[in-house]
Amino acid sequence: MVPCDVTAEGDCPVSDPWDDEFAPSIAARNTLRWAYEMGASTLGEAYDMLEQLEISNDVPEVLGHDDTVEGVREELDVGLETVGPDVLLTTLL
Repeated sequence: MVPCDVTAEGDCPVSDPWDDEFAPSIAARNTLRWAYEMGASTLGEAYDMLEQLEISNDVPEVLGHDDTVEGVREELDVGLETVGPDVLLTTLL
């Protein structure tokens, strides 16, 4: 975990993940929401659940008919590199 610059109040400032140029598509957001509903709390956990989504019956409901799990995986790879695996899904949603 990267240490933060503590504010005068003794808190670590929270950065906005969107400021780091991670702007997932609607399909990726729907996938993150699905993962959150399935119990994931971080981006890394959501990423780890992609295989579960892929074999589930939820793919059309989550992604619609135009998007793919592989496309979402690529987007989340960018997110992992940009904001890291420990960012909370509640921050991204």
